[in-house]
Amino acid sequence: MIISKTNIIASNTITLTTGAILSGALANLQDPDFSLLVSSNSPTFEFTIESVGSCKYVALHGLNLPIGTVVTATGTGLSKSFIVTRNIKNLVFYVSSAVTPGDLVIKFIGAGTKVISYIQAGLTSTIDWGTSPGQSLYYLVNNKKNRVTTNSQGMPVKRVQETDTPKLKLSIKNAYKTWARGDLQEIYTMYDETGILSLLDYEAENRPEESYALFDLSNPDINTHSQTSVLVDVSMSFMVVA
Repeated sequence: MIISKTNIIASNTITLTTGAILSGALANLQDPDFSLLVSSNSPTFEFTIESVGSCKYVALHGLNLPIGTVVTATGTGLSKSFIVTRNIKNLVFYVSSAVTPGDLVIKFIGAGTKVISYIQAGLTSTIDWGTSPGQSLYYLVNNKKNRVTTNSQGMPVKRVQETDTPKLKLSIKNAYKTWARGDLQEIYTMYDETGILSLLDYEAENRPEESYALFDLSNPDINTHSQTSVLVDVSMSFMVVA
């Protein structure tokens, strides 16, 4: 599991390379307010984030993409692609060794209207011990609530469907105290600055869609380990875009 600990593109220049913007503005992609987005119905929609420094992840959040859309992220030392096969809201592209992309090109190819709300890129903290047993995988769940009205015969006559915003609890057991003193503090700092963290559960599986945008941090806690002073147990709760 990896969690973003820096965002280095909050003020970089973003330029449109190919296609046209249907609504919004490219500057919206640097604003953590997901109501500020950018959309395009051009068959190829491409933009460049200039002068990107050292990073291990590129995260695209608040997505609404038609099935079949091809998404690519390319730059010096970076070449990632993904084909949309189901409804997804996030893509977190990850590389195991930091690269300096320079001009980072994000491209969407496909028919229909393509929507993106927010982009982050930078360095990550790697949780080598991965997800905890019982941790929810909301990106594989149909996160919708239904309210159904029935008639006098008990038959459904009206349905209202709403998208739910799940709450994810991260329980990081047996973490090194040095990690809590270092990387965890950087994660907190990034959250204080942006209000959004990017998380990818299984970085080795090449599934960038199995990821989250984390927000609304609550109940952060660090407890001593029962058997050694070298380890600690860390817990945090977030609302998630999934």
